[in-house]
Amino acid sequence: MTTGRLSDGPSCEMDKLIVQIVGKKYSDQQQVLLLDSDGARIYPPKSEALERELFSSTLKVWDHIEGTHLHLQIATLEGEPIRLPLLSATKVTPRQADEQFNQIVPVLPFVALPGSKTVDDLGTPVLTRAGYVYVFYQQKLWRELEIQVSEAGNTYHDIDVARYRQQDGFIAGERKATGVALEDIWLPALWNNRPVQTLQLCFSEIQLSAARLERLEKDTACRDQRCTSPDLSGSKKRFTDLYKGKPDGKAMLDAFSGFDAKNPVAQALIAPIKATRLNLQYNAFPV
Repeated sequence: MTTGRLSDGPSCEMDKLIVQIVGKKYSDQQQVLLLDSDGARIYPPKSEALERELFSSTLKVWDHIEGTHLHLQIATLEGEPIRLPLLSATKVTPRQADEQFNQIVPVLPFVALPGSKTVDDLGTPVLTRAGYVYVFYQQKLWRELEIQVSEAGNTYHDIDVARYRQQDGFIAGERKATGVALEDIWLPALWNNRPVQTLQLCFSEIQLSAARLERLEKDTACRDQRCTSPDLSGSKKRFTDLYKGKPDGKAMLDAFSGFDAKNPVAQALIAPIKATRLNLQYNAFPV
């Protein structure tokens, strides 16, 4: 008689809190912290690297403690690190074989470069140019990042939003970036096995004014019109199935550039290509 693993599923654990950070080879300039109720104590996690085709990640694992909450900490060039609230009510999270109940996704913001040959061209996704990325979370401005472009590539620099807040909105004038140069932007995708529904993003070539930010925070309809709410969740199954058998980038470019709106056959052929292109717009995709 031999003994061994009874299944290929996740092992049994008691009362753990697990946060999955998608991707690999990231720095410690962005960190997920577990804090006690008053924020004075930091509980260190155990880290587990998972190397898998298409979907590698790192798990941060703690013993679950009632009353704790999660923050995102960002290193700065001066002063204290920036700390941003992530989750105020942590729960025990059973380990999963693929996508975990709590998930942070490092992203690179893309914008659509419009085509010039036809109005039906939905545009080619390209990295955002120099400007600012605004992240609204739970109806509040959560992160403001300056995008700096150099020959080495794009870097993202946090502005300490809390420093510029006042009772009725934001302090007028320029807001200075103090965060270190980041190669990606960490964003929450899943909490307690549910997609984060309150995450909204927008891009601007110039820094938005204090009055504009106040309007976006207070006016839900205005924010919904200005921002996008992509599904950032990721898993091996999702990344495998979402684009399996779908047109690739070259096929999309060829189809849009040569599309004839008056040709019914062309209209039928381009429908699945448009669907794939919209998947790129409203979902995270691996790069």
